[in-house]
Amino acid sequence: MFRKKMYQLLTIVLVVPLISCGGSSVELSYDGPTINLPDFTPGTASPTAVVSIGPIAAHSGLTVNSVVYDTNNATITINGEPGVVDDLRTGYVVAVHGMLDAGWKSGTAERIAFNANVIGPVEGTDPVGRRLAVMGQRVQIGADTRIEPPLDSDALFNLTNGTPVQVSGLPKVDGEIVATHVQIESNLENVQVVGEISDLDYAAMSFRINELSVDYGSTLIMDLPGGAPNEGMVVIARGSLEGSGVLQVSELMSHVDTSEFVTGSLVQLTGFIARYNPGVQLFVNSLDIETAFHTIFHNGLFNDLSLGIKVEIDGRWGIGNRVTAEQLWFLN
Repeated sequence: MFRKKMYQLLTIVLVVPLISCGGSSVELSYDGPTINLPDFTPGTASPTAVVSIGPIAAHSGLTVNSVVYDTNNATITINGEPGVVDDLRTGYVVAVHGMLDAGWKSGTAERIAFNANVIGPVEGTDPVGRRLAVMGQRVQIGADTRIEPPLDSDALFNLTNGTPVQVSGLPKVDGEIVATHVQIESNLENVQVVGEISDLDYAAMSFRINELSVDYGSTLIMDLPGGAPNEGMVVIARGSLEGSGVLQVSELMSHVDTSEFVTGSLVQLTGFIARYNPGVQLFVNSLDIETAFHTIFHNGLFNDLSLGIKVEIDGRWGIGNRVTAEQLWFLN
């Protein structure tokens, strides 16, 4: 009996990794309960709804998370305002809502939203450390950062304080933005910042996003879960900058509106792990992610997960308003 049970257990251990990558749902039975394995077949799946969050890659067409999208009928918003496809730039971190074709290498975009991490005045430059300070946000410039002409690397670090810029990128655990795109901002009628709320004071109607003080007492548009800000919430704050350096908010909303996500739809995203529960839970690009027994890891193992690691994830939107990772790639 002992030998039989050991054989059955070994069979399951060997078979599960093989079929977890397969196509249709599989049932295993071993003189007991049935184990239902999830259906996930990257590269051969039928057309499926998708939300994809990540930088626009420097390839032909609009490419996000290795998928090329048809944008002919897409609705575009740029920092909350209507836009066109030509407004989008390589390096912009966007959210694409649409459908993937069978094979998941191409798709059709229905809506594309771009919101810069910060639009505001330069407060300091560090050419040696390749960093900028912009409206209370620390920005890291890397080898892959797209610096929009007429700027180049030299000109970027010679900008005078007060010069308005727009930065798109991926936030790290400490709030620093790893820039994927930087450009001069010609119109600074409104400033903007995306980040995590800290030091929330309900009585004073104020909070901080990294080093920026924010006053939301005069907010005209507030679109947040529960109708109010909460500590740790990631928000888009738009408004005007006072002489004292305080952002007076006119619009306050969630960075990612999950109310439009459909249960079971595919979610693809690229970003840094900003929070990590060593059990199963990650926080990447404003979304909660959980790993599962069937999660497939590439270029690393489950034990390699940690704060600050850059990852790409394919998963499914589900219960608890979180993504269950089906595949996870460790990125350099």
